[in-house]
Amino acid sequence: MKNIIRLVLVILISAMTLTSHCRAQFGTDELYDAVPDEVRETLDDSGITPSGGAEKAGLTDIIGYIAGLVTENMGKPLKMFAAVLAVVLLSALLSGISGAAGTRIHFPVTAASSAVIVSMYLADITGSAQTAFGAATDLMLAYIPVIAGVTAVGGHQASAALFSSVALTAIQLLARLISAVIIPLTGCMIGITAAGSLDPELNLDRLSEAVRKFVVWGLGLIMTLFLGILSVQSIVTASADNAAMKTLKYAVSSAVPIVGGAVSEAISTVSGSIALLRTGIGGFGIAAGACLLAPHLISVICCKLALFAAGVVSDLFGSTETGRIIKSGENAMSVILAALSCFFVFITVSSAILLAACRA
Repeated sequence: MKNIIRLVLVILISAMTLTSHCRAQFGTDELYDAVPDEVRETLDDSGITPSGGAEKAGLTDIIGYIAGLVTENMGKPLKMFAAVLAVVLLSALLSGISGAAGTRIHFPVTAASSAVIVSMYLADITGSAQTAFGAATDLMLAYIPVIAGVTAVGGHQASAALFSSVALTAIQLLARLISAVIIPLTGCMIGITAAGSLDPELNLDRLSEAVRKFVVWGLGLIMTLFLGILSVQSIVTASADNAAMKTLKYAVSSAVPIVGGAVSEAISTVSGSIALLRTGIGGFGIAAGACLLAPHLISVICCKLALFAAGVVSDLFGSTETGRIIKSGENAMSVILAALSCFFVFITVSSAILLAACRA
């Protein structure tokens, strides 16, 4: 009887210490180190680590964090709005003084000046967004193997293999598409519109709108494809993993004499410990991705709102060419916003699908 008790105690102690061994084996420390310093400070202040803590973030904390980001990122869009507004008002004043002949001269000059101003501010935002995409890609390339490894150890090998293959493929495809296609296109959109403003008969401003629709619909299609594959196949793999786990527990309970039931329950304890670790890593990955991309999302939204307000003022003063430049800037910001949103949504939804499939 004493030997049986000792065996059960050894199994339970092993179950309780498995989480720390998993941390060392599957690289949660490396995942923590892959997070940029400013994001790591934010997570540390919120008490979020790969071991857990994401559940502590309440709605009030999230709203306060977003409000702080809005306050920090409103400066440059307001300066851009003021600069474009000054150009529009000066052009309207000179046009009113010089009449129709002056209007034909001032409008192209106004369009060129507005294009320079908008391009200068948008280049800064686009550059920071590209840096964020690179950092988010590096973070996901560290996060995906860690959570997939812990998931596999927890008895969900099929789900882990599916998540790892689909998520890595999607992240690499999105990163390559954004860096090689989408970011360069945003710089070309304003230049094409500025050239078209010098000769309105070319109608080049419609090209900017076409690029925006193509990118937004293309990113939406890619997201739907990968998340659809992950969602449908996760149902099948989760069922297979659960059947395998039940078979293992039944085999252990039947094959091991006397203490088979205790060993079977210990397996459940081990699985529960790994599930806690997996949930902590998943919450940490989602929170890190959100803190990394949220400042750039807020910056793009603020810039888009400033451009919208500048476009309204431009239309009120009849500056059609400037309005085209501003609309092109809005389209460029819509493209960046779509790319950032797709990246963030994929990180969040794919992780949620994995965690939900493992709990099924």
